[in-house]
Amino acid sequence: MLVIEKSQYKSLPEISPSKKLTDTYGIVLAGGSGRRMEEFILQYYGCRNPKQYVDFTGEGTMIQQTLRRTQTLIPQNNILVVADPKHESLVENQLRGHPSDRVIFQPSNRETAPGVLLPLAHIYKDNPDSTVAIFPADHFVLEEDLFMDHVRLAAKAVEQLPEQIILLGIHPDAPETEYGWIQPGKRVLNVEGMEISQVNVFLEKPEPEIARHLYRKGYLWNTLIIVARCSTLWNLTLEALPGMRPSFEAILKGIGTFQEKEIIHREYETMGKATISHSVFEKYSSRLHVAKVNRVFWSDWGNGPRVLATLDKIGRPANPLQEKVTLNH
Repeated sequence: MLVIEKSQYKSLPEISPSKKLTDTYGIVLAGGSGRRMEEFILQYYGCRNPKQYVDFTGEGTMIQQTLRRTQTLIPQNNILVVADPKHESLVENQLRGHPSDRVIFQPSNRETAPGVLLPLAHIYKDNPDSTVAIFPADHFVLEEDLFMDHVRLAAKAVEQLPEQIILLGIHPDAPETEYGWIQPGKRVLNVEGMEISQVNVFLEKPEPEIARHLYRKGYLWNTLIIVARCSTLWNLTLEALPGMRPSFEAILKGIGTFQEKEIIHREYETMGKATISHSVFEKYSSRLHVAKVNRVFWSDWGNGPRVLATLDKIGRPANPLQEKVTLNH
């Protein structure tokens, strides 16, 4: 179990300009409705905002912190945010200064696969050979600068593995059943000290007994931080989801035309739901590699107890000072 010094949480230093990824795109996934944590957030924070729009730590809301981390590595104009149009006022309030044309509103939440494909279509239209890094907006990261340096190294690895998808995997401290699990295989690269391995097995949200087995066997947690060539991730996801291919090919064709919004809304009306972990990663584990993240505390804040446990570790109160933190009701 990782022990965290309460004084360790501090502001994020800038990554050296020479190490920034000027030719890489970032996607921030913020399209969730937040219903699972609605009661917890109302009880502790007095609002009905989805978790990505809540300031749990006093250091900014989760989406603000995710953008702050991402912008240390990737130019702001290269970062696309995927959001729900129901949260437009929250986006306008909390993402002031972020280019409005870099925010993409999904007509409805169809889970992570369409959530990735929609912004990916915009990037593919512009530069299919670019590298893309994907960041969910509901993660807590303690050593942010070190974590983002792992993302930088994963992007370097993509240059040597352009047909592969690289996941950032982290050593677990519990047999968690709500995360994806990765069995690392043969080591294929060492990028400035970071190991890149083939993925033997990918398993999403296992049953408790299986999770305990995976924990004992040294599997890694999947952080859902994805780094890949745009065309590789686009083609593999559509191969795994052939029923969505016609919709996203139509969306790709419509991007940049006066019919763009109309086409996106039309295609989303009949689109099913699919998660990228279940539909792509479990099915195509042979196309995955994993980058091992070391010396970083990371947590996917998918439930209230996980938030409270982390806040206790970093010495932050469970409910912030309302005078300091402005939340929209």
